[in-house]
Amino acid sequence: MLSALVRARFCELLSPKVGQAESDLFLVGLVSMMDAILEVPMADVLEKIALDQDTKTVLTGGQGVLQPVYRLMLAQEAGAWSQARASAAQLQISETEAGQLWWQALTWARQVSSGK
Repeated sequence: MLSALVRARFCELLSPKVGQAESDLFLVGLVSMMDAILEVPMADVLEKIALDQDTKTVLTGGQGVLQPVYRLMLAQEAGAWSQARASAAQLQISETEAGQLWWQALTWARQVSSGK
């Protein structure tokens, strides 16, 4: 659950960088781990949740406006720095800013999960 919270907050912090997206980026990050948490295929998760098409597309591996956010989230989490740099550049932010946003998300998620 901590990872899902980190992803959710990170995507939310990136939302000002994705001006054309109408999606709730917090939900993109949170739902991105629901298949693993619930131990069911992502397609089954998405059938039961009302989400916009951009969110469904990115969560099923498709191309779309949210793909740079999703790729940056995965790259930051995995420590894939060259991919993180490329995805950050697509969002017109520096890799330093991406790292700072990831740290903020991690700090927030730890506070939330500890009840503080």
